[in-house]
Parts: sequence; C-alpha cells; structure tokens
Amino acid sequence: MTVIKDYTKINEKFDERLEHMIDKHSKVTFFRYDVRFPNDHPHNGKNDEFSEFQTRLKEQLTRHGIENQNIWCREQKTSENPHYHVAALVNGNLTQRVGGILENAKNIWGNIIGSQEPGLINHCGSFNDQNIPYQIRIDRPSSKKEGEKLLEQQAKFESKIKQVRKRAHYLGKDQQKGNVPKGVREYGASELPKVCKR
Repeated sequence: MTVIKDYTKINEKFDERLEHMIDKHSKVTFFRYDVRFPNDHPHNGKNDEFSEFQTRLKEQLTRHGIENQNIWCREQKTSENPHYHVAALVNGNLTQRVGGILENAKNIWGNIIGSQEPGLINHCGSFNDQNIPYQIRIDRPSSKKEGEKLLEQQAKFESKIKQVRKRAHYLGKDQQKGNVPKGVREYGASELPKVCKR
C-alpha cells in the first residue's frame, strides 16, 4: 500500500515562521538556497551531514545576534544522493544582504563533506532560465505613516509577502519526494520560541 504524504504542511510551517518574524522585526530578509552533494560523495542515506550543517550555520548566526528561522525539505529523483531546499528568514535590520551568510554556508558545508566543489550551495537566482532575486526584503508598514504613504507601504508589504510565500511554497511540491529510507525525515523547520508555537 502506498502512503500519500501531505507536503502542504511544509508551507504551513513556513507561514508560521514568516508571521513570527514579521511580528518581531520591522524588516525581514527572505532567501532561498539549495544544498547538494558532489556526484561521487558516499552518502549513508540519512540527514546527518545536513543536520550538522544546519546546527553550525545557526550557531554562527546566533553568535552575531541574528535570528534565523527556516524550513527545509529533502528531495531525490534519479541521482545517487539527495539534495535539500531551504527557505530562510533573518532579521532584516541586521542583515539586509545575505551574500555573507551564503558564503559562510558554502564554507561550512564544504568542511563537513570534505569538498569545495563550486555550486554545492546554490543561491537559487534563476528559475526556468529566468533570473530571479535570491533574496527579498520585507519592510513592515510604519505606524508613523498615514494616508497615501501608508497605503503605498501596505501595498508593497503585501506584494513582498506574496512573492516570499510563492518562493517558499515551492518546497511543498510533491515531485522528487517519497524516496527516503524508513525513519529518515523528509522535511523540517527551525524551532519557534515556545510562546509562538500553535
């Protein structure tokens, strides 16, 4: 019997984290990236290396006082090794450009798997051969604005939220999922503060 999994839960987890970050920070920076193994990497079927990567990157951001919330999913179609998609959110007041975070991610991942092969941390700057922004900054409307200025800020805010959700909800697709050993997680999310959990 085939078990059909509901991957829309991935999207729900992202939306919870997005709401938390917007409530807490007046500016939030969203970015997407993929994590891949070299073709010849001897993978054990588990998520051990990726879990270590997530832990190390979070520790580094926390040391700099940067809150980080993210969701991730594991996919594998015909390749020997899986790959991971990550949708991340950071405090945009402290991090307006995420190039440094992605560079650190590349170094951490390279150290874990013992390879500095280019492209293993993909910035997701294109889709269907079209360039797209790999980061989006969301500015919460100012409580000091009124009238046209406030309406303008609200429209921009809603537009950015829509863009971010569209990019992040890509992780909730069914394709390339379902190919994991028993007992291995296929997706996950960073821990929300206890007061934010639903």
